[in-house]
Amino acid sequence: TITKKGLFIMKFKFKGINYYEDSENNYVGATNTCSIVKEFADFQAAIDYVAEHKGFLIAEDGKTAFNVLTITENN
Repeated sequence: TITKKGLFIMKFKFKGINYYEDSENNYVGATNTCSIVKEFADFQAAIDYVAEHKGFLIAEDGKTAFNVLTITENN
């Protein structure tokens, strides 16, 4: 994508998982895969964004935060 200022913007997909643990039964349950797509100028900018947020992003529903495990360029 090219912005109005002529800058090239790439889309990146951030993936992670969230889950809860039932400490009483030592059970890990309800594992969900989370992802979100955001636009950045380059791959390093995407990495820096995640680092600035201590590795966490908020899912699109606004109700879940997840730890980013992978970042991939989304064509």
